Amino acid sequence: MDGDNIFCVEDYGGKKVIFTKKKWQEKQFDHPELRKETFIDCLKRAIIKPDEVWEDYQDKKNKRCYYKKYSTCSYAKAVVWIKTDPCNVVSAYEISDIKESKYPNLKRLV
Repeated sequence: MDGDNIFCVEDYGGKKVIFTKKKWQEKQFDHPELRKETFIDCLKRAIIKPDEVWEDYQDKKNKRCYYKKYSTCSYAKAVVWIKTDPCNVVSAYEISDIKESKYPNLKRLV
C-alpha cells in the first residue's frame, strides 16, 4: 500500500490504474475477498496482465472489465473507470464466470 492507495499499477496497455483505500473500504463489506492479500495480488495481475478485458455492460465508453483466473472455479474481476488519468478501480470482486462474454453487443478487447 502506498499513501491513499491500495495499489497503483500500469495496465497491459500502459495506463496507470489506482485502487484507492477509500474505494476499497467501501467495497470490502460486500466483497470480503478484498481483505485477502492473495486476492489483491491477483487483482493487480488482472490489470497488469489480464486473461481477458471486456467493455462494461452498463457503460461501454467509460469502463473496462479486467479478468484473471483466481481459482479453479473463479476469476478476479476489476471494473476500471478509464476516462481519468490515472484510471480508477471502481469495483473488484471474485466471480465464477466472465459475464460480459454472454452479451453479443460487447467487445472483448484482450
